[in-house]
Amino acid sequence: MMISETIKLSVSLKNTRALIIFNPKDRSYRVVDCSKKSFCRIYISKNCPPYCEIIVAVKDFALKRRIPKAEVVEL
Repeated sequence: MMISETIKLSVSLKNTRALIIFNPKDRSYRVVDCSKKSFCRIYISKNCPPYCEIIVAVKDFALKRRIPKAEVVEL
């Protein structure tokens, strides 16, 4: 995966903030940091689930599906 294919995003929603690297080609993502990361690891899964509102906002922004419900800024 080349660096030029990926986009770095900062996402803010209510009291959750996250830094995410997203690859629009294969729709893969890597969560660099998230304020709810420990909660998700303990109660949900080992990684952020695809239905997480932060991940959905990133996909909405990057794939231009609809206006994201979170504030998404490309870094």
